[in-house]
Amino acid sequence: MTDSTEPWPPAPGTGPGGGPAAPLPGAQEPPFASPAPAPEWPQPAAVTLPVPGAAPPPGTLSPSGTLPPSEIPLPAAAMEPVPATVPPRRGRGGLVVLVALIIVGLGGVLGGGAALGKELTRKATKAEQSAALAREVASRWQRLPAGKIFPATISYDNGDGAQLTATRVGIGPQTTCQSALDSSAYEQVRHFGCLAMLRATYTDKVGTQAVTVGIAVFRSGQDAQQAQGGLTASSTASGLNAMPIAGTIASTFGNAQRGAGDAQFAGPYVLLFTAGYTDGMPGSAAAGNDQLVALGTGILGALEPTLTKHASPCTMKDIKC
Repeated sequence: MTDSTEPWPPAPGTGPGGGPAAPLPGAQEPPFASPAPAPEWPQPAAVTLPVPGAAPPPGTLSPSGTLPPSEIPLPAAAMEPVPATVPPRRGRGGLVVLVALIIVGLGGVLGGGAALGKELTRKATKAEQSAALAREVASRWQRLPAGKIFPATISYDNGDGAQLTATRVGIGPQTTCQSALDSSAYEQVRHFGCLAMLRATYTDKVGTQAVTVGIAVFRSGQDAQQAQGGLTASSTASGLNAMPIAGTIASTFGNAQRGAGDAQFAGPYVLLFTAGYTDGMPGSAAAGNDQLVALGTGILGALEPTLTKHASPCTMKDIKC
């Protein structure tokens, strides 16, 4: 029977306690074996402390355990060369549109020019001729010189068939109808739109008679005709204020010397006169004097053609018939 407490036979070459076994009697000791060389352990690599702010050397992991972005290898697709960008060629469509717009614009200009040329060279209608003539006549009082409207001398008939001459002694400045007319006469014309008044004073050949003539300007011939009718109904002798001319023989001719007068219309104008004596005689002495009436109406008759006389509208330079 085997004693279970007896240790297992030692392993060959081992003695009690695990040490080397003692040689058996008579056994030859084995020759000494050369001791096995000590294993060479790898030497640790030199550790280089990082310099603050300096980039880590290539292949060195970042503190987070990753390579820096510049050391990360790019994918194969990213390593392919990028073709150079070539600007796209402009299509011909834009040029075609531009050319078409230019052609259309030129066509419009040429067409408009042709229409304008046709309009400028066409013949004026009857209505256009009449309107142009009316505008020309209505603006003469502004365009003509004062000496043209009121000539220096005027020949007139004294009523007996004899031709006498009236001499201009002065031209007054343009004024308003309210200033140039007696208050009662102005009430007769103001409703018809009296725009302005032109005046001058004449004397007869010997200088004993004086007459102040006035040209009242209205918007139209119809307004002038209605205003003239109102003045005729009133006292025309006192309708127009006398205009004495200082330093001349007519310096004493004032409203108190007025004794004869009349008014007539011509186109958009009303022509008036008031006459009397230059020697201070009152108007009552001049009332009903045919020579004064002939002097006044003769001067008005000479002024009227300058303001309203005209040939055919077709003879005007701005009208083509």
